[in-house]
Amino acid sequence: MQRSFISLWHSFSFIFFATFLLPASVHATSPSVPTSKQASSPTVLTVVPEYRDRITRNFNPFTLLSMPTTHEFIFEPLIIFNSLQNNKPEYRLATGYSLSRDLTRIQFTLRRGVLWSDGKPFTAEDVLYSFNLIQKYPELDSHAIRTQLKSIQKLSDYEIEIELKQANALAAHQLVLLPIVPKHQWKNVKDPVKYTNPTPIGTGPFTTITSMDESHYQQCTNPNYWQASEVHIDCLRYPLVQNNDDFIARIVMGEFDWTGSFIPDIERHYASYSEDFHYWLPPASTISLIFNYKVADNELRQIIEKVDFRRAISMVFQRQLLIDIAAFGQGVPSEFASGMSQRFTPWADTAITEKYRPFMTFNPNQANAMLDELQLEDKNDDGWRDLPSGKPLTLSVLTPSGWTDFNTTAMLLAEMLENVGIRTTHIQTGFEEFAERLSYGDYVTALTNYPQGLTPYKYFNSGFNSAYQAPQYPRYAKHFYKDPDIDQLLASFPTASTVSQRASIINQLNETIASKQITVPLFNTVQFYQYNTQRFTGWFNERNPVASPLIWPQAPERLLHLLALRPK
Repeated sequence: MQRSFISLWHSFSFIFFATFLLPASVHATSPSVPTSKQASSPTVLTVVPEYRDRITRNFNPFTLLSMPTTHEFIFEPLIIFNSLQNNKPEYRLATGYSLSRDLTRIQFTLRRGVLWSDGKPFTAEDVLYSFNLIQKYPELDSHAIRTQLKSIQKLSDYEIEIELKQANALAAHQLVLLPIVPKHQWKNVKDPVKYTNPTPIGTGPFTTITSMDESHYQQCTNPNYWQASEVHIDCLRYPLVQNNDDFIARIVMGEFDWTGSFIPDIERHYASYSEDFHYWLPPASTISLIFNYKVADNELRQIIEKVDFRRAISMVFQRQLLIDIAAFGQGVPSEFASGMSQRFTPWADTAITEKYRPFMTFNPNQANAMLDELQLEDKNDDGWRDLPSGKPLTLSVLTPSGWTDFNTTAMLLAEMLENVGIRTTHIQTGFEEFAERLSYGDYVTALTNYPQGLTPYKYFNSGFNSAYQAPQYPRYAKHFYKDPDIDQLLASFPTASTVSQRASIINQLNETIASKQITVPLFNTVQFYQYNTQRFTGWFNERNPVASPLIWPQAPERLLHLLALRPK
């Protein structure tokens, strides 16, 4: 009999790391990029916000395909809400905002004296133009801001007012995610949807692309940045990193300064290599198996739509084993059937948690019985379950290539499903294709993680709001499960005026989603953040928790972190 993936993993994990990684006694070396020690050369911060299949000259901040240093660093936001400081507003292009008493209007006061990188003044015309742009081209609205807007008007050169479609006490948090682009440049763009913005004009601290080839690009300072005295780094360098293996091989050589990727057994295989190698792993969100509720095969879709099928799948999985092997112990098993992160346990009703706990618990006997009741039986004695019609039952699992923890998880899930007679196939694609296939429903099941917020609302809203199932939105709600009750609860949260009302709404969301087992939550992971103190100081960490330290694209607080860094 073929040996299981689990046993093979234990046999070969030592060989893999002994061969692939350097001995722990080897010290890091500096990358071949300029450093502050070379007086004639610029100080360069090397960042790895995400993996890419290739480098393209795309700095269009409205598209999901833009280069990962586009947001914040080229296009500065109006306001950054600091999640580690109780959502304190950190004012950037705006200097203030105010809500009307009925919560249906919001005014932004803009910063005077800000120039675009080409020297033209930044005014309310730019903000007005940017909001009108997503009204005209919905494909550019990746944050669903249009769903909030009724109208927008300029009150003065440095004031705008937005009228909302409905009262929303949290509207500013969503509105400030819109990239603000220069009207004088973009008004001449014939097709903003396909425009790659190869020579960007921005208000952020790093707007000048000084070099680019197939292996890296370099992005240097904005000569007209309004807060130039706070910028102590000359350039950002983004090297092409295609997958996790590539990343691990290079980070231990000291090439990178600021990263956010999975490293197995991080203490042994990263921190021990140099006293300059550090990490911080704040609690993060859930990794879940999602189903495609509009899968093309009609019979398979009817099976996926049955809650008992999804519950049976959930009870097949040994969640702690997934963590131990795929995440190297970095995480905890999902406790809530809704997928809500354990960091929000105080928001959870214990009775609801216990009611649905059996479906989050390993119980292959019960899973087998439920699958039998659904007539998913082995009808031709080949060892695999079939659909009621007799057609083979096969679940494909889609993951991004190079995401080692996801791909290992997928292989483990396949083995666990095999134990109850369900055949699976594992499909790995580049991330761009992965996101596109999710967007257009070209998959059966897939693995995904979710964004986090100050409350559980961001997870529930991004993951289950049916308004976010259009192609331009991120992958999180692309299971295509629609429930008007869930949509109504999500719509009511921003208008709730008391803490108890908001807690009640979260409780209802938690129970509704858990009762339907819309996804199968697997485990809560951590936020990956690594930093190298060899060349720079000022890093945010557990002893200096100024703001979120994540370098990931569209993590607004990364701008605050960048401005805090100083070359040694």
